[in-house]
Amino acid sequence: MLAPGTALAGTLDQQQTAFDVGTGTIESGDTPAQTFTAGLSGAIDQVDLHLENHGATTPVTVEIRDTTSGDPGATVLAAQSIPASSISVTPSWVTVNFATPAPVMAGTQYAVLAHSSPISMPQHYEWGYSGDVYAGGRFTYASSLSGPWSIGSTNDLAFKTYVAPPNAAATTGQRAAALAKCKHKHSKKKRKKCRKRAKLLPL
Repeated sequence: MLAPGTALAGTLDQQQTAFDVGTGTIESGDTPAQTFTAGLSGAIDQVDLHLENHGATTPVTVEIRDTTSGDPGATVLAAQSIPASSISVTPSWVTVNFATPAPVMAGTQYAVLAHSSPISMPQHYEWGYSGDVYAGGRFTYASSLSGPWSIGSTNDLAFKTYVAPPNAAATTGQRAAALAKCKHKHSKKKRKKCRKRAKLLPL
């Protein structure tokens, strides 16, 4: 399950789709996380998590972080809050789109984690997991966002990551602007020369 996807914007990269063993609890004193190894370089613009809502009304914040010694690190690469209404009482996949994607490099390990505060039992969320079926990371949890992190047995949380290739949306507009100016040149020769120079500029 560590095979990378195709290098297209928002392409499925890493995944662990089983959730037949149990769940990790998301509430004020319990933050579950899953580490994973990126198969593509680019930016994670979306993750899917297998969640369920047990009477909670506060938002869930999903983060992508770096890792330190196999545990979630302190550097938040991307974060996005999702409302309680987006998480069903029936276990299901929930899509999280990051307004600012998380830059990642192929072969490097990262962590996806979910937290919600202030809520406590019986109100909580649950994140499904299975056995040790994903080779690129592991399920960990902590009582605070700064750790310390403990290994969640030998299980893996259910997740999917989607990676956009480097600079997929980073167009400068320089070429289009230069070509537009070429239209105002007074002679055909000057317009041709202008367009030739413009086509050398970055998109």
